[in-house]
Amino acid sequence: MANRAGIFNTRIDLSSEVWRWKDNVLTDSGDHVLARVRADVISAGHQNLLIEHNIGAPRFRLRATSSKGNLYTMGQLSFTVNVLSADCDHERYKLQRVNPFRRERVISNEQGSVLRTRPRSDGSLTVTAADESAEEIPFFDAVFLSYGCVLIDGPGLKENIRI
Repeated sequence: MANRAGIFNTRIDLSSEVWRWKDNVLTDSGDHVLARVRADVISAGHQNLLIEHNIGAPRFRLRATSSKGNLYTMGQLSFTVNVLSADCDHERYKLQRVNPFRRERVISNEQGSVLRTRPRSDGSLTVTAADESAEEIPFFDAVFLSYGCVLIDGPGLKENIRI
């Protein structure tokens, strides 16, 4: 997991990239490993996010703490998981399904849409810019938010079928 182009701890632009989560590994368009998850720790370069989640509980909740002490949280706003809210080191996001019957999401912050996630039939989840004019967001925000979508929307999670 090389620190490619100094992306860690910086804002990233995914307008020409497609990231992919598969088997707890996040890769970029060139198949370079950006992050991986082992034993509830997301590792990216020399940084870690310790994650806690309650997948089987009635309400979805995800929390992570970085090795620098930054806090990341995600949870549902209502009975369903169609809309989730997240707070990544004091930056607020909304993760909304584009259709109540699909697991694809658009992730937005106060400036507008930033990311789009799409579960695939091969068990992966792709992460792209929401559109051509999407704002840049911090690297770890993108990793945490997209991993939360893997947990709640991932095609391989049969026990986690939610409305």
